[in-house]
Amino acid sequence: MSVETMSSQTNAQRAAAERDVRAMYVRAFGVEPDLATPQSFNEKINWRKLYQRDPRFTLFSDKFAVKDVVSRIVGPGCAPETLWLGSDPAALPFDRLRPPYVIKPTHGWGGHVFVRGEIGGRGPEIVEAMRRLMSINHAAKHREWGYRHIPPRVMVERMIETADGKLPNDYKFYVYHGQVHFINVDIDRYSGHWRTVHDRDWRILPVTLGHPAPAVAPARPARLAEMIAMAEAIGAAFDFVRIDLYDAPAGILFGEATFYPGAGLMAFEPAAWDRIFGAPWKIMGAG
Repeated sequence: MSVETMSSQTNAQRAAAERDVRAMYVRAFGVEPDLATPQSFNEKINWRKLYQRDPRFTLFSDKFAVKDVVSRIVGPGCAPETLWLGSDPAALPFDRLRPPYVIKPTHGWGGHVFVRGEIGGRGPEIVEAMRRLMSINHAAKHREWGYRHIPPRVMVERMIETADGKLPNDYKFYVYHGQVHFINVDIDRYSGHWRTVHDRDWRILPVTLGHPAPAVAPARPARLAEMIAMAEAIGAAFDFVRIDLYDAPAGILFGEATFYPGAGLMAFEPAAWDRIFGAPWKIMGAG
């Protein structure tokens, strides 16, 4: 498998990529991004789309392959159990899968199907949904290069549940140069979807990120220090990566590693927090 580098791109390809990145940014924010000397978080993500070609992005962004990498870093049993993996959704063995489980594509983001009981006649609908998701080229859609060389596959995982049968909170750790600076928590993500933003000491920060905060903020997790240590161990090799974890009854479980949060189009409110989130990320010039 060949790996695209900046030097292997033609001038026309580089120019087209930059046009796309700038156009998406302008549509989102109404202003041009500074890609020569990026300062804000969103600018730095868009700089990364164009100028960082780290092959590890591909490995860590593959939802299946990354499990082996993470297990070598923090130990076995740190990710949800894989029940099935395949390249053809029509081969999903619904008759052998025992709920609850989650069906997801491995080559991008979004599109989870949660199965808590017998699927009945939903099989063809799920297969078609997975086919549509597998056809999405995330590298082309948002210029997120790290997804470019991931083979599209479908994975079935054992569903993570709390003691009362609910989905656990999704803890997202912003790791800069091996250190967690910010944490956002997604609550009831597939129903109400609330979100809070914290510093590493669990102080609530006066900023929203695309979703409102709940009326009652989530309590400080008992295993917060352990989660921070795991996120920092997994993200230590990168100048920035977001590491998603679950505090499950069986222990802390790895969710995913994300190099392009929000595709670099995150809605910080107030907008000044875009620069605050960008400040810990020290990058070289885009030359």
